[in-house]
Amino acid sequence: METPTGPTPESADASGSPSAALPPSAAPQPAAPPPPAAPLPPVSWLVPEDHLAGPAPGYLFGGAGERLIAYIVDSLIISGLVILVLIVGAVVFAALPALAVAIWIVGCVAVVIVYFPYFWLKNGQTPGLKLFHMRVVRDSDGGPIGFGAAILRLIGLYVIDGLVFYIGFVWIFIDKRKRCWHDLLAGTVVVKKLA
Repeated sequence: METPTGPTPESADASGSPSAALPPSAAPQPAAPPPPAAPLPPVSWLVPEDHLAGPAPGYLFGGAGERLIAYIVDSLIISGLVILVLIVGAVVFAALPALAVAIWIVGCVAVVIVYFPYFWLKNGQTPGLKLFHMRVVRDSDGGPIGFGAAILRLIGLYVIDGLVFYIGFVWIFIDKRKRCWHDLLAGTVVVKKLA
């Protein structure tokens, strides 16, 4: 006759579990925790070390020389528009001197204040930037800038960049994304599309 190999009724505890009769060393032990995983390397938000790297494939950050020439072109256009306003005012001055003064003041101020934000909001390109296939975009995602950013950028361009020995303009040589202080203030960056 064959002897039973399973637990005998004497070895079972009150709950009917056969483990009570097993010696303590034979009882199942809880599983050891898995070894700790190697820590992930930190994610870098920095610009790659490659100085030619741009914000996205097919784009570079706008260079200082090209931006300077673009600004000079835009300044010449603004000067031409101001001269045109002054000529119109001079023609009106003969008949209505008070109206001519209003045309001079309002026209000149409007040209100087509206020129840059108009083009930045329209397509991100002033005529000067367009010569070099550059445009102003949001630094966070490359999208078009909004009205508030355009106004902040204008204030930075006309006021803040030149406050301390024009260091706001020189900052383009320090910043890895080639931003001046007016770009930092408005959260913008100038990019150039590769041909």
